[in-house]
Amino acid sequence: MSAPAITVSPATAASSGPPTVLARKVLVQPERIEMQLPVGYTTGTLVFTLFSDVNTEVVVRPLDSRLKFRGAGNNLLRLNAYTLQTANFVVLEAHRGVIELLNTRGEVIEKVRYTVVPHKAVNQSANLSYNPFSGQVSAGYSVSTVPASSLAPNISAGVGMGYDIQKGQLGGSVYLNVRW
Repeated sequence: MSAPAITVSPATAASSGPPTVLARKVLVQPERIEMQLPVGYTTGTLVFTLFSDVNTEVVVRPLDSRLKFRGAGNNLLRLNAYTLQTANFVVLEAHRGVIELLNTRGEVIEKVRYTVVPHKAVNQSANLSYNPFSGQVSAGYSVSTVPASSLAPNISAGVGMGYDIQKGQLGGSVYLNVRW
């Protein structure tokens, strides 16, 4: 006695879920797609969400080879009505670019502009203050390193100036700070 043959095939985006309609528009969130690579990294993950009020499918097409879609090999993304769908990409290096979203007819329905910047080497800070009770005005500027790891020390330096309006005196300060 032999069992009947059974054919098993993987589900595809087009065959799973309720029927779809042709996409005319999709909402991309957030409005500005920006990321900064983490300290010590040359690659990263760029993520945003897509939203549609109908069941549809879109093709995700990055126009820059330094951005790779982390989805199906055909770059097809299914959007279920009234459900946020995440679009996930691997960034190979810092750059600016455009991702085109196409409907299943190949028509561009949205262009997503994005920016990926390298990690910062330094942080900067500036301040300006006025104390009406003492009549003093002051301004300052500081710069500090961004540690390459949680074990690395952080060094900061700054300058400040103050002026006492009532006495007509000018003062200043300089500092250096090391944290570990």
